[in-house]
Amino acid sequence: MKSPLIKQDDFWEVEYVNKVIIYKTINELKRYVKGEVVESLVEHYYKSDQLLQKNEPIKQGVLSHQKLIQHIYFVYFDQMSAVNNVRNIAGDLARQARKEKQFKLIVTGAHPLKADTVQQWCEGFYLGDYEYKGYQSEKRPARKAFNLVLDVPKQTDISAAIKRGFVVAKSQNMARDLANTPANYLTPKEFMTMTKKRFSKTGVSIKVYDKKSAKKKGMGAFLAVSQGSSQEPYLLELTLNQSKEAPIVMVGKGVTFDTGGISIKPSHSMSCMKGDMGGAAAVCATMSALEELKVKKHVKALIPLVENMPSANAYKPGDVITAMNKKTIEVINTDAEGRLILADALCLATTFKPKLIIDIATLTGACSVALGNVASAVLGSPQNVVDTILSKQDDVGERLWQLPLYDEYLDYLKSSVADFTNCAENRLAGTSTAAIFLKQFVGESSWVHIDIASTMENKSTKGYQVKGMNGSGTRTLIQAILTTS
Repeated sequence: MKSPLIKQDDFWEVEYVNKVIIYKTINELKRYVKGEVVESLVEHYYKSDQLLQKNEPIKQGVLSHQKLIQHIYFVYFDQMSAVNNVRNIAGDLARQARKEKQFKLIVTGAHPLKADTVQQWCEGFYLGDYEYKGYQSEKRPARKAFNLVLDVPKQTDISAAIKRGFVVAKSQNMARDLANTPANYLTPKEFMTMTKKRFSKTGVSIKVYDKKSAKKKGMGAFLAVSQGSSQEPYLLELTLNQSKEAPIVMVGKGVTFDTGGISIKPSHSMSCMKGDMGGAAAVCATMSALEELKVKKHVKALIPLVENMPSANAYKPGDVITAMNKKTIEVINTDAEGRLILADALCLATTFKPKLIIDIATLTGACSVALGNVASAVLGSPQNVVDTILSKQDDVGERLWQLPLYDEYLDYLKSSVADFTNCAENRLAGTSTAAIFLKQFVGESSWVHIDIASTMENKSTKGYQVKGMNGSGTRTLIQAILTTS
């Protein structure tokens, strides 16, 4: 099949254009290339048993024809429906092509892309090509952009899928950038400044609660966490109001650095804590995507921003603090700080009479113990809203696993001096006890909690995943907003 997007008479002889040929079976591939100059290359790889290798789905070849040298990437799609198969192959291909300095690619093949996989292809390609710029003294050369052409059946409208795929990937990369930024560069104030800059002259309005206005609101839990740091706390309220319906409210944990406070972390557990604002990054990036996609929804985002530091002014184990809803909390461990800043943000969320609250946070190490680094935890109530989030995970490509939210977990938080403690004194059901704590601040609102502590960071580069902070949860939030009626 010749590409409708390419006007040359001979598709295979487009000068300086490199091909990505997708196929599912050898016979399918042979039929596709029959009579073309690439046929000999396919036959060579077939005879030497270099095609259809599941552990290495991308095979690169070099084709010389009439003084023209082209790079051909054979991409084997074994199971098109497998979660993230498309994104992973696209991500691997992006890095391989950049390594070979092949910046113009035409994606075609015996098994052409359908509209429903185009978005995944675009996401995987641009997510896999991500690189954090960093702060090296030697300036890096500007990265050359790819020219990516997708070959689809005629009459197929893929413009919306391409745009959504690009915007979603761009937004997750924005979340990655935020979470990868060192904490001395991304303080609560700098996060606020950056957010204001991103949404200036857009349809997103921003209200900022500083220490004074937060105190006036009664946000004692939020302020307690911040008091050990010299960095001022801020709570951002972002609003995209394109509908008269009740809002969907996102809440993202924004601890720009977490030492653990007085209950200080061991050094080996602290190095990645610049990313403890991963929830805030995902929420901010999601609002960016919604604004760029011109989504006709009423959406709010609440982003509490603090540092959790030990000092003479820091809050202490044994302290009793009062949240915005007047609930009192005995502090057992100052390293269970994320739930405290979320508590006041959730209280604020309820004042908007939302149709749904979704909070997202790098909340508990227990989440990693339970799920490893391959899935995030989801909890909430009522069950139907949790089911809706879970039902989209294969399309989104971010695995979620529901953990229980039994009422009995509240017994683990009993206090003799306050309404409850901020964490259990034992290590049982850590993710669930954190969620049952948060539930005390959402009232009767429909609410979903996503714990991304397990997926916040990639330890290596593979597929569309790139080593470093992951921007986890961004795609899930975007999909949740788009599909919530």
